Amino acid sequence: MVKTITINDEAYRALAELKGEGESFSEVIVRILRGRRINLSDFYGVFRGNVDLWISIEKEILEDRMRASAR
Repeated sequence: MVKTITINDEAYRALAELKGEGESFSEVIVRILRGRRINLSDFYGVFRGNVDLWISIEKEILEDRMRASAR
């Protein structure tokens, strides 16, 4: 099964730098993430007290989504 995701230019360039010859982007992502388990509860409260940072991140996410849907 194939799924489509949207990433920004910076993320694309970073993945492209890690991509080996003959390796797909999917293989790069799996290689990076394999064995890494993230516990989401570790991030609970990270933005508490830093509303401005959260607002800027949220704004960037929305802008990326709008650019992706415009394609």
